[in-house]
Amino acid sequence: MRKLVSLIFLQLILGQVVFAQNGSVTGKVTDQDNVALPGVNILLSGTSQGTATDGEGNFTINAPGTGSLVFSFIGYESQTVQVSNRSVINVQLRQESRSLSELVVVGYGTQRKTDVTGALSVISTKEFSQQPVTRLDQVLQGRATGVQVTQSNGSPGGDSRIRIRGANSVLGNNDPLYVIDGYIGADYNLLNPSDIASIQILKDAASTSIYGSRGANGVVIITTKKGTKGIKVTYEGQGSVSEVIKKFDLLPAGEFAEIVNARATATGSTPPFTAAQIADYKANGGTDWQDLVYRTGRGQQQQITINGGNEKTTFLVSGNYVKQKGIVENSDFKRYVFRTNLNTQVDKKLTLRFNMSGAFSRNHNTDGGGALIEALQWAPTTPAYGADGQPTFADPIGSVSRSPLDNLYDKSNDISKFNVNAIGGLNYQLPIKGLSLDLQYAVNYLDYKSRYVNGPRVTNKTPNAGLYASDQVTLQNTNSLNYNITLGNHSINAVAVLETQQYTNRNMSATAAGLRFPQLGYDNIGGNSAATVGSGFQKWTLMSLLGRVNYAFKDKYLLTAAIRRDGSSKFSPANRYSVFPSVAVGWRLSEEDFIKDLNVFSNLKLRGSWGLTGSQAINPYATLSTYGTTAVAFNNNSITAGVIQGNAGNMDLKWETTRQTDIGIEMEFLNGRLRLEADYFSKNTKDLLLNVSIPNYAGGGTQTRNIGEIENKGFEFSIGGTPVQGNKFAWETNLNFSTLKNKVLDLGGLPRIGTGTGAGGGMSITNEFMLMPGQPLGSYWGLNYLGTFKPGDADAAALQGRVPGDPRYEDVNGDNAITTDDFKVIGHAFPKVTGGWNNTFTYGGLTLNVFVNGVFGVDKLNYTRAGAMSGSGEARQFLLTEIRDYYREGNEDSDIPAFTKTYQPFTQSSRFLENGSFVRLKNVSLSYNIPSSFLRDKGTIRVFASATNLFTITKYTGPDPESSNVGSSTDTAIGIDRGSYPNAKVYTLGLNLGF
Repeated sequence: MRKLVSLIFLQLILGQVVFAQNGSVTGKVTDQDNVALPGVNILLSGTSQGTATDGEGNFTINAPGTGSLVFSFIGYESQTVQVSNRSVINVQLRQESRSLSELVVVGYGTQRKTDVTGALSVISTKEFSQQPVTRLDQVLQGRATGVQVTQSNGSPGGDSRIRIRGANSVLGNNDPLYVIDGYIGADYNLLNPSDIASIQILKDAASTSIYGSRGANGVVIITTKKGTKGIKVTYEGQGSVSEVIKKFDLLPAGEFAEIVNARATATGSTPPFTAAQIADYKANGGTDWQDLVYRTGRGQQQQITINGGNEKTTFLVSGNYVKQKGIVENSDFKRYVFRTNLNTQVDKKLTLRFNMSGAFSRNHNTDGGGALIEALQWAPTTPAYGADGQPTFADPIGSVSRSPLDNLYDKSNDISKFNVNAIGGLNYQLPIKGLSLDLQYAVNYLDYKSRYVNGPRVTNKTPNAGLYASDQVTLQNTNSLNYNITLGNHSINAVAVLETQQYTNRNMSATAAGLRFPQLGYDNIGGNSAATVGSGFQKWTLMSLLGRVNYAFKDKYLLTAAIRRDGSSKFSPANRYSVFPSVAVGWRLSEEDFIKDLNVFSNLKLRGSWGLTGSQAINPYATLSTYGTTAVAFNNNSITAGVIQGNAGNMDLKWETTRQTDIGIEMEFLNGRLRLEADYFSKNTKDLLLNVSIPNYAGGGTQTRNIGEIENKGFEFSIGGTPVQGNKFAWETNLNFSTLKNKVLDLGGLPRIGTGTGAGGGMSITNEFMLMPGQPLGSYWGLNYLGTFKPGDADAAALQGRVPGDPRYEDVNGDNAITTDDFKVIGHAFPKVTGGWNNTFTYGGLTLNVFVNGVFGVDKLNYTRAGAMSGSGEARQFLLTEIRDYYREGNEDSDIPAFTKTYQPFTQSSRFLENGSFVRLKNVSLSYNIPSSFLRDKGTIRVFASATNLFTITKYTGPDPESSNVGSSTDTAIGIDRGSYPNAKVYTLGLNLGF
């Protein structure tokens, strides 16, 4: 008992001593030149308690006398200081060279940025943390050289086109390979950007060949956040409103009626509008269909993250919810994302990790549909609703198609995705020094559903519905041996990997027409007589062996060599395997004495690389001939079912192969405060997989063959740094731009191959695009518009059966008839230059971020405008204000055709091909970090406001130069705007809390 009383008494005394020593600590933080540093983060080690320095570099924090404080600031080396019962602590931080200490992920390992010999771009989370991004494509756009991101569908959750150094394949998908936490082939749409810890983009063959058959299009490596010691909870909530960037200028109802009457008079028909009606329209107006289609969109995002742990085990749990209502009526998007990352150090040799994420998303009517088209074709003189309160069923004067309101509310298109991804792995340090074994297993499950229903009004009383569902399972196993050793001046990093992957897709579909109960939509397809069902199965496997060696001598002469052998079940046994080697060298001149003596560079490196990558740009079973069913009547009697051969198989198919060469230079000045980087690259893809038509006498259809060749080449430049780092004010900037020249070199002897999109809706009379040697992918195919026949061209017009004022097109073959034989390449949908400029300004607790991106040297075929200005086909009248300048007596200089009986427009022409280049103020964000004393140093508060797509400089007449009807699945037919869903101006307010 006496011992117990003594122990309690001693504990009380020690507790009083510790309590007495847990007091207030003040101090000042400066740089190596004794300049005060505002905004330095100060954390009590082992806790979530922290603060930040004020505008004069001063701070106050409560800390125990036996504790330690961690000081960290962007661009400076972190420093840990023991309190040691002191009440005043002054700290001096040293600037760090970003590249000298930065570790980057290079695929199956990490390297210091200065030791990397390949072309690699790093996107820091600082570059987008101040912006309200919800998807990875918004993070990538304009922030890395050689990476082109086009938000072609501006709807919530819409599609984006992401290309790294151009497009290599015609049949294959040219999207980059996404690797998230080691899982290859991840879907970036289901990733929460707030979970991202780092992004590396591998561009040249020396970097991407380690991924072999899937690295030809570049690789985006993403590592998600891990837990930290202690417990920290962060919450971020934001709300937004959005509006259309721009609308078309349409004729008011009264003027529209006058134009219609003028056209009727000129063509010898009866004017449909009376003077009284026109006067009424001018007095009272008409229907503004664009106002009925567009609305003010609204959105919200909620994010919560909990991370913590101890010396051995750390965890992170995060949840994210996004809800957006689009700027087009009856369109919306929802997404739920959950993630948990767990890491544990079992002992000094063994570590375990487990990452699991789940995501569910749903898109509702995010394609824009026909509503955006009909809003520019239905007459403003037609009322939106009839006497019965229902939308007007038919337009007597404008479009022959259904009302924009029926296209909005009498049809539904829903796409949902449910994804679960689990990754487990271990790393074990083997008895041999520097040698470790890493094992990782991953499983990915995707439940995809696409459902549609078209009601009785939009289908003219023949409602239909359908659904498609697929279950996709991917299994991956990666086994790697890593060896790291330094022997004097020699440094070696080597990795050997055995990897397998298996993909399985089971799907089914069902459609029905003439629904008996259309209100049940796709939920009762089986209850209809005209129903069809289908199902399918796909499976492919991939086995890979790879090795890579990084060698450095004296940390200035660098060599990287890698080789990968892939085997794909998509090919026949004779062509199943292919080998993809690469080699790269680097010379860090900044480590040479004659460069050091200049006292100019903190880093100067020359590098060059060569390598091969591949693409299995075919579907499973493409080597086999297909068969289909048919029904034939013999002797005009009963119908007999049969089987016929479809497209012919080709057992000789082999991998597409891309050879790439890269030369680059990296420079840093002022100890990393100024950075420059430049690259030249050349990519050549051979054995291009193309579908070739087979003559009918040989069976007809098409056959896939290795016959083509494509070239991509260009330059990449980036400059960045911290030009200003003052007492209170700092400015960090990064400017980049890239050039690209894409060209088809060979089509196996064929002069050209036509491709199309189906986006024309009757406006295209042949393929909208053409593959031709000497021309890039995405080459528009159409007539060259020469304006209108002028009074002096009467004889030339008469040869074509036209009169002055009619549209004039180039007669390429000189036969005095405008036909498809006169079509030629009239423009290009691939941009020649892309760039971005990101700036972050800080002043005390205020941070201003300004981000600008641009695209140059690109053409767009504006079929939306063409429909409103053709006056033929589906759209019977002219609705845009530009018709005011039409050709007529006294206005014969106009190139807008006159109203004549011989008028014949061709919308697939250069008349509606526009310059799609633009410069856009993509984002402006202002945030303020409220002093931590507001929460008694127990938490942090940040409030922010942001504007996205605030300002656009462009000659394009449509609402948005980025938007397109064609998704990311093809590069042979892109850039057509036919009622595509435009991007929006978005205004956001948000709050971030940390405890």
